[in-house]
Amino acid sequence: MPEAFPGVPAPVADLTTDDVARLRLVSQRLAAPPGHGGSPGLPEDPAAAVGHLLAVQGQDLPASLVAVASRTPARDTGAVRAALDGGSVVRTWPMRGTLHLLAATDAAWMTRLLGPRAARAASRRWLEVGLDDAAFDRASAVAAERLADGPATRDALGEAWAAAGFEPGTATTYRLLNGLATRGELVLGPTRGSGGPGDRLEQLVALASTWLPEGARRDDDPDDALLADLGGRYAAGHGPVSVADLVRWTYQTTGVAKAALTAAAARGRLVTVTCEGRTLVGGGELAGLVADLDGVRESTSGVLLTAAFDEVVLGYADRSAALDPGHEALVVPGGNGVFRPVVLVDGRAVGTWSRTGRQRDQLVVEPFGELAPGVLDAAHEAFSRLPVPA
Repeated sequence: MPEAFPGVPAPVADLTTDDVARLRLVSQRLAAPPGHGGSPGLPEDPAAAVGHLLAVQGQDLPASLVAVASRTPARDTGAVRAALDGGSVVRTWPMRGTLHLLAATDAAWMTRLLGPRAARAASRRWLEVGLDDAAFDRASAVAAERLADGPATRDALGEAWAAAGFEPGTATTYRLLNGLATRGELVLGPTRGSGGPGDRLEQLVALASTWLPEGARRDDDPDDALLADLGGRYAAGHGPVSVADLVRWTYQTTGVAKAALTAAAARGRLVTVTCEGRTLVGGGELAGLVADLDGVRESTSGVLLTAAFDEVVLGYADRSAALDPGHEALVVPGGNGVFRPVVLVDGRAVGTWSRTGRQRDQLVVEPFGELAPGVLDAAHEAFSRLPVPA
């Protein structure tokens, strides 16, 4: 079998797609590794959960709070908000032109490594509305002055930009915020509001230079070291994965994805498996998991409800291990990038779900087909344990 990238280690097993789906649940910490008996095998707090995945899709803030809380023993969205308020987790645009939650220790170097490509992709749209490099430099100076005493709301920052001569309005505020965050200068930090009717949940804007830990940009580290962390940690938190999966997750080139996995492999951070003729890799934990597939099957059996935009579906180019390609249009209607929450049975998606009722405390399941006996009851039980969104 040809190598997927230079230095790929020899495969330790040949897996089925069912094995891959279940192993991804464990890697993603939606299921505890075998032998832990449940929550003790999960990350101890929200920052650890986010750091384990390296980045968590965050364009829907309430959904991302549920996604992170689902991977911690406490299963508490309030604890995720507390991590944002305290600064151990932030939300920004490191890649794909999309908001993500990241550990504060990772946000700066991830943006430094991946942000330039995202900025180049967006630059044409920015130029069409008169936002060139000089405009962003001017906006950066205004933001530095307005945020010098601490984080502020988007509206307050937008007012400062309008006062400095930028076109007023939420569209301009978003473009400037997006652009400066992609340059690594701004992040979204503390939360405000309950998320209830008339009280929207929002985040304050902070200067990355003061809100993120000192040295978090890792300016003295060569790109090879950053690439090794990108490839190694993506594989550990999402594996088994392919080169194409990393390309899709980052929107970087195939060359960059191969370089990241090559750098990780050179440092002994990857384990290789095969599945239906494809080469897939995971972190060092994967070897032990493959050696105990019976334990993995036990750990991942049953019904699980995921958040909208959850990484277990969104985080791959090839989602067929967990999601039948014929059902993908039901999870991402119209291919618009909006991922609905799914119902998983033994690691496979069998339907989508939503909340209903005045208090949004009732479950509605939309199955892809006829559900096996007991699945709907188990889904209601899983819903009762689901972290409560903001």
